[in-house]
Amino acid sequence: MKQSLRFLFSLLISALIVSCQEKSPETGTELVNRSIEYHDPKGEWPSLSATFQIMDSLPNGRESRKYSFSVDNQNSKMTYSIHNLEYEVLEDSVIVKKGDVEIERALRMRNYYTYLWGLPMKLKDPGTIIDEEIKTETLDGKSYLVARVAYPEDSWYFYFDPENYRMHAYKFYKDEPNQVGEIIYLNEEVTYSSMKIPANRSWYRTEKPEFLGTDMLQEIR
Repeated sequence: MKQSLRFLFSLLISALIVSCQEKSPETGTELVNRSIEYHDPKGEWPSLSATFQIMDSLPNGRESRKYSFSVDNQNSKMTYSIHNLEYEVLEDSVIVKKGDVEIERALRMRNYYTYLWGLPMKLKDPGTIIDEEIKTETLDGKSYLVARVAYPEDSWYFYFDPENYRMHAYKFYKDEPNQVGEIIYLNEEVTYSSMKIPANRSWYRTEKPEFLGTDMLQEIR
C-alpha cells in the first residue's frame, strides 16, 4: 500500500512539473527567456569563442561576398575578415591588420555582428528593456508570439514560435509611426555545441517591398 501511494505521489509531482513547464509565458521577459532556453540551453554564448563563415546573396547588380568574423565573448573581442580588409576590435580599441576602416565603422560593425548573431541571448544585456506585454502577429500565414524592445534610436520586434519558442524573425523601425525599417526572416539552423543558431537571414524593407539581401552561414568553427 505504501509503495502504491509513493508511486501515485511521484506521478502527481511529475504531472505538476510538466504542467508548469508547459505553462505559456505571461510576460515579454519570460518569452525571451524561453527562447534563450531553446537556442542556448547551456548558456554558452557569454563565453563563446568561434569563427563564423558567411556568404551573402545580394540583389541583382551587386556582387555577393564571402567573409568571416570571429568572436571571443569572454574577452570582448571580435575580428572581421574579407579579401581586402581585416581588423580586430578589443573592447573599444581597433587594430587594422589589412586595408583601411574608420574606427567608428569598425565599432559599429562589431556591435552589428555580435548583436544579430547573438540573438536572442543579447536581449539579456544590461539596459535592455523588454515590454511586458506579449503580442501575437501573423507572418506568412503563421501566428507568432512577439516581444518588443525599445532602444533609444529604434524599436525592435522579435517573433517566436509558440510551440518551442524558436526565433523565426525580427524587425526594427527607425521611424515607427511611418513603419520605416527592416524585417529579417530566419531560416534553417546550425548547431554548434549545444547552441542552435539561425543559419540564413533574409532582409526586406518594411515601408516597401524591397529585398535587401540574405546572409548565409556556411560554417562555425
